[in-house]
Amino acid sequence: MPLARILFMIEFDLNKAVQEIKKRKAKNVALQIPEGIKPRLPSIAEEIEKKTGANTISFVDPCFGACGIKDVASKELGMDLIIHFGHTKFVSNESLPTVYIPIEYKADKKAMAFLATKLGDKLKEKNIKKIILCSTIQFKKHRTIVKKELVKKGFEVFEGSGKNVEKGQVLGCNYSGVKAVEGKAEAIAFVGDGLFHPIGLSFAAKKPVFIAEPVQKEVKEIGQEKDLFLRKRIAMIEKAKQAKSIIIWVCTKKGQERMKLAMQLKKKFEAKGKKAYIFTSNLLIPDYIAGINIEAIVSTACPRIAFDDSSLFRQPIINPAEASVVLGEKKLENYFFDELC
Repeated sequence: MPLARILFMIEFDLNKAVQEIKKRKAKNVALQIPEGIKPRLPSIAEEIEKKTGANTISFVDPCFGACGIKDVASKELGMDLIIHFGHTKFVSNESLPTVYIPIEYKADKKAMAFLATKLGDKLKEKNIKKIILCSTIQFKKHRTIVKKELVKKGFEVFEGSGKNVEKGQVLGCNYSGVKAVEGKAEAIAFVGDGLFHPIGLSFAAKKPVFIAEPVQKEVKEIGQEKDLFLRKRIAMIEKAKQAKSIIIWVCTKKGQERMKLAMQLKKKFEAKGKKAYIFTSNLLIPDYIAGINIEAIVSTACPRIAFDDSSLFRQPIINPAEASVVLGEKKLENYFFDELC
């Protein structure tokens, strides 16, 4: 989708940021903003400064989630407050006061009612009457409309509450809300775009998973996509099994740092006769390890890295859940999605 179209579709509460800055009497404010709305960054900073009198600094390195909160860096730079745009609260121990301003896509009620009808028809074909409804925070408004329409049509709809997520919200590393109500429904419907979250849901909860896609207004059940994903991951795991030297990578992002797990994995790999090294950085980029002769990588950070970025690396890259298969602790048929929460 063109960037201009994305910028037109999003909305967020800048007034909340202004009010919080005034309320807390913050003089120096750090701004964190996701890639999709960076073109608006100058105008956002300008409006905040104009309405509050505060000084702002803006972090421009990639921000993929609230797991990457810049509290330590902001504190070192003399900031009083962080305004984090795009996501909901993830970490619970920020070292600096932080205000979260979620970004959501605008929802067309008629279009979402139409999507709900298509989803309802698909569920009826499968004789499904009880459904778990979920989405990322960006599609919350769409999910709310779809839920209302499904209830009107006689479906029983559940939205689970989980750890570090709002009711009905899922993250790529957190499906706890769905799992909390897994036993109450026959299937799961994800309102949003892309395959990553639906595939994660299909492993996290043993239920049929449907995608209700708001942009294209299409509904489909996950099937072949899951099988293809699993075949690719199995191939990656098999390659990692042959490796004699392994990097266990730890992210310095506050919500992704799992040093204790990395230490445990290092000992386990060494007990198997392999050489294992713990490396760390804020981002995992092939150039960082280009000159190092290592045969496999275990990423303990965001699960998406091992999946979405695997083609960028010459070595097989796996996550801790897959490492347990390499170590012989789990079997492939019991494959599960790695979760940070």
